[in-house]
Amino acid sequence: MSFLHELPPVRRFRLPFTRRRHFFALGSLVYEALGSLGARETEEQLMLARFEHVPGPEGLCVIERLHRSVDSRRLRELVWEAKHALGLTHPGLLQMRQFVLLPQRSHLERPYAVLEYVGGRSLASVLKLSAVLERKPLSVAAACDIAAQVADALEHLHTRSDSRGWCWALGHGDISPSLIWLCPDGRVKLVGFGTRASRRVGRYERRREWTDLCRASLYAPSAPRFRELPACRVDLYSLAVVLLEMLVGQPLWGLDSASTWRHGLPPEEVDRRLRGLRLPSGLGDVIRDALRCEPSGPVSTAAGLREALRPHIREGRGVATELGWLEREVTWRVSPWEANPLSAA
Repeated sequence: MSFLHELPPVRRFRLPFTRRRHFFALGSLVYEALGSLGARETEEQLMLARFEHVPGPEGLCVIERLHRSVDSRRLRELVWEAKHALGLTHPGLLQMRQFVLLPQRSHLERPYAVLEYVGGRSLASVLKLSAVLERKPLSVAAACDIAAQVADALEHLHTRSDSRGWCWALGHGDISPSLIWLCPDGRVKLVGFGTRASRRVGRYERRREWTDLCRASLYAPSAPRFRELPACRVDLYSLAVVLLEMLVGQPLWGLDSASTWRHGLPPEEVDRRLRGLRLPSGLGDVIRDALRCEPSGPVSTAAGLREALRPHIREGRGVATELGWLEREVTWRVSPWEANPLSAA
């Protein structure tokens, strides 16, 4: 069952004629393995588990086996980021409940993360449905609702401070549709803070051809002018790119333009995309401002972007309404893997 053989087993008394239950320990807590959830694009293995003696949905969690680099500096970066993730309680951020380093036979410690379990599907899988539906899967109001909720989570991350009042200025650094989770009740969860270093190692070690793995790294451009910006500005830019992709309804770049997009969206390309959309008054200006290398005015922070998007969210046309329609429309067309509530596709 996935990577269960790597985890320290815990023996439990079993009555005859009852099914075998797989218990394992992470740190001081005992979990029961329920089944494999496959792997993310960067091949981090996922397992659905349950806290011992915690019934119902509250006891469900996800065990993620992380990559680690042989470089001790990168391992310290992973541990530092996971330490901060353990202290975050914002409802828009997927909660990390535990982080454990277990020794392996190779004498290298393997990191494992225990994450909150939520239903629904990723934004990336919703955007892929446009080819099936032959139309944009999300309305303007739903796209603005998703972006506003992610911006609210980013504002909490960017302004987080310690007990002495010092702002950590934490950045997510990997905003992309595969890490934005849409819950059935309309909530939006931002996934991935605390495990970014693992995905970096996964992208470096995995396939180099044009796949979703390579495409995900284009949301945070690698041009030198972006490297000099604070992490919060890069997150704001990446979120604006995701918002534009939701409004367009399809990927903004292809194989022939991958090298160009790494340097950021050209302003003329942004104007061309916006001219082909029927947007409410003022929304195009908000997107143009957020996509600048140095955003100015009220859209220079995540809170400013959140407030600028709220007037474009109509009541009754939020994420929950859109997802309900999508599920009814494509249930019979979607493969079991695509319907997996934790697939990163």
